[in-house]
This record gives sequence, structure tokens and C-alpha cells, in this order.
Amino acid sequence: MTRGPWLYLRSRRVAFAVAGSAGGVALVTAAWSGLMSRADVPAGLAVLTAAMAAAPFGSTLAGPDPALDRTAALPWPPRRGAHLLACGLVVAALLLAARPFGADFGPAWVVLRNAAGLTGLIGLGAAVAGARAAWPAPVAWAAFAAFLPAPGGPRWRQAALWMVQDPSSRVAALTAVVLLLAGVAAYAVRVGPQVAPVEAAMDQ
Repeated sequence: MTRGPWLYLRSRRVAFAVAGSAGGVALVTAAWSGLMSRADVPAGLAVLTAAMAAAPFGSTLAGPDPALDRTAALPWPPRRGAHLLACGLVVAALLLAARPFGADFGPAWVVLRNAAGLTGLIGLGAAVAGARAAWPAPVAWAAFAAFLPAPGGPRWRQAALWMVQDPSSRVAALTAVVLLLAGVAAYAVRVGPQVAPVEAAMDQ
């Protein structure tokens, strides 16, 4: 009974994704704590770090053989949804764990909000373009927000820059929740365009 989860994690290369995500957060944390006397990380750098932490998990959203996903005895949608939510929790945990080491990436609620929204974007990317191309959407949106880190403004602006809004912003929270739910729903039922078995074999 215990082999199933381990085989699943191994086939999805989850360990490599966690290592890459943790390494990115550790690198930013070490650089910030070593160069700056204060722990508070600017909003722009915080969202870029969150996106960098989330990006490696995109590759874990599909196995080495798409045909196996379509023929599994157990239903895939619940497992896919749980997998994506777990990725978001890991990202948030890594960012929050950096606090004792001199890098504060924001209040816990903001970290959880941003991790949730970025995770949803990865799920949407995997559903539309496939797992290998799941990372550009969260990274691009985070880069956009990082260069315009001014919170507030009209609602459309708060929605567009939801990652750099204050913790009290309901618009930002709603945007993150909508992205998460949309990403989980889309990824649960679909992982990129259908790939022929011959093409899948050539990619391996």
C-alpha cells in the first residue's frame, strides 16, 4: 500500500521539483539576509520569489506516459486536484520557513494568497499547454506585478496586480481564489493537448 504514493511521486519527479523550489527560495533568502539589515523583502522581489518557487512544480503535473493517465483504474481528477493543492502548500511553507533566516516575504495571509493564485495559474497552464509549459503564466504575471508594485487603485487594477496588494484587499483575495479554483478544475479534467503515443515515446 505504501509503494503506490512513492511510485507516483517518483514518476512525477516531485523530489527534483521540491529541491529546485527550495533552492530558489534559499538563494534569495541567503542573498537578502546577507546584504540587507532588515528582514522585510520588497513586494516586487517577494512575488518573483514566489513565482520562482512555484514554477518547478509545473513539470510534476504530468507523468512520463500520457496513455497511463488515461487508462488508470482509479479516477485521476481527485488526485490531480490534491496534487495541485499540495504544490501550493509546499510553496507557501517554503516562503514562510525563510523568516527565521532573515527574509520575510510578507504576512502569512499574503504568502498563502499568492501561493494559491500562482498554483492556480500553473494548473491553467498545464491544462492549456501541457505540464512542461505550465510555468510561463505565473512567472510572467509575477514579473508584471513586480515592476508595478503599487497597491490600491480601482478594482480592475487591484485584480491585475493582486499579488502586491495589501492583506486587506478583498479584490486580490477573490482574484487568487478564482485563479486557484479555475486552475484546479481545469487541471483535474485535462492536462494539455492530447499527445499521440508515438510523440510521447519520442519525448522520453
